[in-house]
This record gives sequence, C-alpha cells and structure tokens, in this order.
Amino acid sequence: MKKISVGLLAGAIIGILISSYFVNEFTFDKVIYTKITLSSIITGIICGTYAIFSKKEFNLFLGCLIIGASVFYIKFLITGHDFDPINMGTLTGAILGFIFYAIHKFTHKDRSIYKD
Repeated sequence: MKKISVGLLAGAIIGILISSYFVNEFTFDKVIYTKITLSSIITGIICGTYAIFSKKEFNLFLGCLIIGASVFYIKFLITGHDFDPINMGTLTGAILGFIFYAIHKFTHKDRSIYKD
C-alpha cells in the first residue's frame, strides 16, 4: 500500500510539472485539472501496484516504461489529446521507474557479502 501511495504522489507531482510546461495560462486550477496530470497519476498508481509484485529492479524499470507509454497512448486514443503520447508516457514511466528503483535498492540492501 505504501508503494501505491508513493506512485500516486509522485505521479501527481510529475503530472503537475509536465502540465505546467504545456499550459499557456499558468494558474493552479488549470495545471491540476489537465489530462496530462490525470494520466500521470494513473501511471503512478499502476506502477506502484507493479512495484509490489516485481522482484528485479531492471524489470521494474522496464515495466514502468511500458506502463507509462501504454497509459498515455490509451489517453490519446480516447481523447485525441496529441502531445506526443509515446515520448511523454515513456518520460513519465522513466521518472517513476527510477523512483521505484531507488526505493527498491535502498530497502533491499544485500548485506550477505559482509558476513563472515
């Protein structure tokens, strides 16, 4: 549950940052209520769920890339919102994948090489 909430929070922050680049009139309401922010939040939740079940770090990173590209392309197919969905989805997935990779590396330290 902790990884899902991290994905939700990280997805919201990433979505707000990406949306602030594309929105012409910069107000807090217009940045938060965009399709990009919603897609990033959905990507974060799905990547957080995938991070619970993934055992290897590299598979986690690649899974987040694929999830991000898939969510943003599905958003493009549904809404027609064409801001290069594959690149934006893989960017979002890469950032989320790095966050979950770092969490996985710091929480699962392998100390067996230091044992006597």
